[in-house]
Amino acid sequence: MAMDSADQVKAALDVADVVAEYLTLKPAGSGSFRACCPFHQEKTPSFYVNRPRQTWHCFGCNEGGDLISFVQRMEGLDFPEALQLLADKAGVKLPQFDARASSDKKRLHEVNDLAARFFHAQLLQAVVAAHAREYVKKRGLDDLTIDIWRLGYAPESWDALANALKAKDVTEDEMIRAGLVQKSDRGGVYDRFRNRLMFPIADVHGNIVGFTGRILADDKKEAKYVNTPETAVYKKSNVLYGLDKAKGHIKRQDMAVIVEGNMDVIGSHQFNFQNVVCSSGTALTIEQLGLLKRFTANLAIAFDADSAGNAATIRGLDLARGLDFNLRIISLPPEAGKDPDDAVRKDPGLWKQAIADALPVIDWLYRNSFRGHDASKPEGKKEIAKSLLAEFKHIADPVERDAWLNRLAKDLDVSTDSLREAMRGAANRDVGARHALPRATPASPLPQTATPAKTRLDETRERYWAILFLKPELEALAKSILDEYYQPVPSQDDLLNYIAVLADREFQDQSLETLRRELEQASRSLRDMRNTERRSQLEHQMREAERTGDQNRINDLLAQFNALKDNP
Repeated sequence: MAMDSADQVKAALDVADVVAEYLTLKPAGSGSFRACCPFHQEKTPSFYVNRPRQTWHCFGCNEGGDLISFVQRMEGLDFPEALQLLADKAGVKLPQFDARASSDKKRLHEVNDLAARFFHAQLLQAVVAAHAREYVKKRGLDDLTIDIWRLGYAPESWDALANALKAKDVTEDEMIRAGLVQKSDRGGVYDRFRNRLMFPIADVHGNIVGFTGRILADDKKEAKYVNTPETAVYKKSNVLYGLDKAKGHIKRQDMAVIVEGNMDVIGSHQFNFQNVVCSSGTALTIEQLGLLKRFTANLAIAFDADSAGNAATIRGLDLARGLDFNLRIISLPPEAGKDPDDAVRKDPGLWKQAIADALPVIDWLYRNSFRGHDASKPEGKKEIAKSLLAEFKHIADPVERDAWLNRLAKDLDVSTDSLREAMRGAANRDVGARHALPRATPASPLPQTATPAKTRLDETRERYWAILFLKPELEALAKSILDEYYQPVPSQDDLLNYIAVLADREFQDQSLETLRRELEQASRSLRDMRNTERRSQLEHQMREAERTGDQNRINDLLAQFNALKDNP
């Protein structure tokens, strides 16, 4: 794609507005904003957006660029894909390409969208879908909800979808690659989904990437749910059902509610709980958490009774805590029903209260550890203590840790000394691994390369350039101090963008006199470091001259060395 297309897109959009769709930006000087970086773990914001220069830079991981590179990093897209996404947002028409030459992913999105249209029309209109319409009515879904979520019906046929897609010029190979059909041993293909209520699955942008089909027949030989297999656009671990609709609400409320079933999401949204998504029956993965991290660091998770306490559930919690999410666990009261969909349809107030009453994760783990164990028997005490002590080890504050130890000692009717002894022993053994907190980093859509650590010389020079960038009139002062070591502000775009953000961050609100003193100090430091560097070079060269017996060379180098000593 021509670079003028990129320039058009960048002219039509503002980098701060684009970044603000992913991060909560706070003002940080004239035309600058800051936030915690989405590309590495940090608690003190070091990610800056500079509106005048339309750039961003993180001082923590040293990544930076323009709005297109930001979207590439955040969405895991290549340049053309990010440009197309932003062009759509800006209303900029990019040069058209033949459909056959378009990306494979884009074509699979189109094929899945055609399938979603077919399934939706079947649910609304087909005579054979009467029982499916009766089912959704029984589940309390109104027409608007059915339309918003594009629910559909897959007919009890081996080729209904395949024939409909062929009529739209979709090839059998494309259907197979989209996961919609399977190859037949007798040649040709047959529909993967038959006699099922269809839930289209969208990625974070709203592109249909796959489907979940729920069985409608009372046939125990059939799986209750069938999902699209992994394809070029659908990986179950990378998708959160409902995130395309919930992301704005999650950001505004600064919290995501995670449930386990598609109907839990749909029911919640129908009753105006619109920050709800689901992990489609899997434990939370690092990829899903990376998606959520764009919009919030606060999660409230509702588990079905069958899932609570299993190993996969605990691993998902540990991953989330390893990424510095604030976690709370939602428990439904007995009168609310078996899941959030039951609760919200019985009484939206029950679901609202359950979310408000969500427990911090350690409280939930404490309560959950007693399930299935008899706390009055030694073996039960041992198992409960084993799981909880592994958790207590990760509590940094000694007062809080002691409070939990005292509570556990009381509930198990044992001494705190015995618990401390057990915890010390656990520190030397691989116990409680299911609760160990991994130090994972937020999923980064593009590969990251190690950035060399900056030297003191690098950092001083950057500060000196930042002051000169803000106040060019101080250039004469820098020249008078640095003399031969004077370096003007660099003109390369990448480095200059970084210097501009640094200037805004460090010096924007300082007076001219303060900046003069800062520049004088930085210039003197630069001069001294360069002199030290030069002396070291001269010493090395003198040793080489001594080795070869070149006396004239030695005298010349010694004179240069003494000149540096006399003029520090």
